[in-house]
Amino acid sequence: MAEVPLPSGLPPGAKPISPIPNSQAGGVRGTPPKIAPTRPGEIAPTPQPAPPTTPTTIPAPRPSIARQYTVQDLRSFLLNSLKMNPSTEMTNLASLMLQRGLELSQTNFTAILKMLQGTNKSKPMQEAAVLLMMKGIDSPQAAKVLGQYFAENPGLASQLLGLQEGIGSLVSALGMGKGLLDASLVSQLTGLLAQFDESFQKLAKKSSGDKSINREEVLNNIRALKSLLKGIQAKAPKGKQDQAKVLAQSLAKFQAKLDSVMQNLLAQAILSNKGRSNVNYLYHQIPNSMTNPPKDFEIIVKRDGEGKNSRVDPRNTQVVMSLETETMGKIVVSMVVKDKKVYLVFVFSEKDYANQGREAIAKEYGELVKKLAGKDYMVTGYQVKKDPAMCSIKPYLIPMFPKLEDSLKRIDLEA
Repeated sequence: MAEVPLPSGLPPGAKPISPIPNSQAGGVRGTPPKIAPTRPGEIAPTPQPAPPTTPTTIPAPRPSIARQYTVQDLRSFLLNSLKMNPSTEMTNLASLMLQRGLELSQTNFTAILKMLQGTNKSKPMQEAAVLLMMKGIDSPQAAKVLGQYFAENPGLASQLLGLQEGIGSLVSALGMGKGLLDASLVSQLTGLLAQFDESFQKLAKKSSGDKSINREEVLNNIRALKSLLKGIQAKAPKGKQDQAKVLAQSLAKFQAKLDSVMQNLLAQAILSNKGRSNVNYLYHQIPNSMTNPPKDFEIIVKRDGEGKNSRVDPRNTQVVMSLETETMGKIVVSMVVKDKKVYLVFVFSEKDYANQGREAIAKEYGELVKKLAGKDYMVTGYQVKKDPAMCSIKPYLIPMFPKLEDSLKRIDLEA
């Protein structure tokens, strides 16, 4: 066996240390040698063979299986995790909450169910309650207003025309029943109704180029008029005369029309409340006089950020416009603005309309680019497509995670 070289620093003449041989006296390679006694008369202990070592067995990981999240999984979650009755109604509500990105928590369910009390709990009502939660609003009354708005989809333009017709009917009824009310009161009311008629005509003739409707001002005027009509209705005689019946019916019908306009404007105000980033927008319905009869021009303007301090940033926003046309049906235009660069998407409900629209847009595209350039915006491109599901304003009011339920996976361990 070769000697191990001396490490540096050993004294001169020191001998190198020989390594221990593989076999020693009294020992066999691979087995421990006998141990000699250290003192006379002491018996050397007999070494015991080492117990055989058992290799540690690491259990193989159990294979996992990913599958789509099912309705049964949702029912199981409601029952076992939230201790709630997994009825069809609750399961549908939970599914809607998932689609909208709202957490399935006991707190959220309690608040939503509270808002749905005393209602028919229809899908529009559920959509309204879920949207209000996303906006941080916990109000049963607001849920009823918004739920009715989603269910009926009222148009402000048609409602304002109805008000004008109602004013005409009421003025006629007042003229027929001159002897039923004080003449000076009838004269003052007729003059006031004429002023409102002029005001409603202006609202009905508003188009995209005009300023948006001042909701608060219109609501206050309608409330004042409704309060006055209630007072007149209380003073009007309730006899069986034809004039009295006609006047009572006209007053009731006109007040109902006023209520419908109020509910519409209130719903718009609720939708314009600040909230989470994906539902943080301004919403307006504006009568569009370019169609006959006038239809509604709906606009959504996205705020930047979320919460109370969010605001509309003209340099970075999204504007969605929905309008009815006489030749191409409904059109939705989405303008995405990033650092004052604009990309447009034109959505049509039918292929023929999309083809017709593509030709018209190509002709006017250059003029559009010039107009936006004059306002310091640069158009980077546009797209025209047919998508019936997105050819309305509602998908933008209540945004949904695309195909969320289809993409949800549940991880199971294989038995």
